[in-house]
Amino acid sequence: MIVVDGAHNEGGGQIVRTAVGLSAVTGKDVRVENIRANRPKRGLSVQHVCAVNAVAQMYSARTKGVFVGSKCIEFYPGKERATKDIKVNISTAGSVGLILQPLIIAALGRGDKINIEVEGGASFGKWAPPVTYIQRVFCRAVSAFGCDVKVEVLRQGFYPKGGCLLRAEIKTTKPRRAVIGCFEEGVKIYGESVASRSLLRRDVALRQAQSAKKMLCDAGLFKEVSIDTRYVDSVSTGSGIVLWTEGNMFLGASCVGEAGKRAEEVGEGAASEMIEGYRARACVDKYLCDQLIPFLAMRGGMIKTSEITKHTETNIWVVEKFTGVAFDVNIEDQTVSIRK
Repeated sequence: MIVVDGAHNEGGGQIVRTAVGLSAVTGKDVRVENIRANRPKRGLSVQHVCAVNAVAQMYSARTKGVFVGSKCIEFYPGKERATKDIKVNISTAGSVGLILQPLIIAALGRGDKINIEVEGGASFGKWAPPVTYIQRVFCRAVSAFGCDVKVEVLRQGFYPKGGCLLRAEIKTTKPRRAVIGCFEEGVKIYGESVASRSLLRRDVALRQAQSAKKMLCDAGLFKEVSIDTRYVDSVSTGSGIVLWTEGNMFLGASCVGEAGKRAEEVGEGAASEMIEGYRARACVDKYLCDQLIPFLAMRGGMIKTSEITKHTETNIWVVEKFTGVAFDVNIEDQTVSIRK
């Protein structure tokens, strides 16, 4: 059994998600101790419990200690593939994007199509990738490694009640080595600004989009900026904006609306993040970099990012325990690759 210290480095929930996903793929039992030891609320949250149980569905796994607040879990993947249809129900505004992450990693161990339905949770949440980011940035990036993921949002969810509804389809194709390191000058920026229908009278989605577009255009770095606006029905009132590049670069940026935060600040927050990553001549943003580490280990290749974060260092540490793969991290060039 592989033992993983959940207090390592930044000690967040990512350690649990990566460890469980890789346990399923490799067939290696795992125990994760000291879960989220460096977080204000230690132990598993509702979203972590939902994620672990969903991966267990996929692989007929046995589990121990999987409950809210638990600081130690054990995960024993089954030897046979289980259901292709996974249903997840989240009673809180936990991040839907973070629940999808270990499921996509786990799907690398299966050649069939996996269907996932998630009801509840937030599609836009603080400190977590919005579902639009998962669709427009993460899914495109993992396709370069031979993992096709389609995500359809049927209802958006915001804090504090969540209420998201989405369907996802995951299918692994022929494994591919991916080198994501060719920076492109003057790319086009795309975006989507979303707000609850109740915020239409205050033009929140439009104001988020306009402020982001102005900052991006004023930077003089991009060929064109195109940001769509949408007003949606939702259980809780909220808003958010996601920006992304297309082509062979996978830069994304986002910002979520909060009480007391002007719509213009939300748009500028996402734009500032995009400009920072682009000026660093990154091909993968710093948040995506850590999410791609498991795929890099299992498929091979190289990625160039804007910053090697603690999250990336932690994910490398976890992945090396399961795969035996060694990584080369070049801090000067901000690249991560598989050691030959």
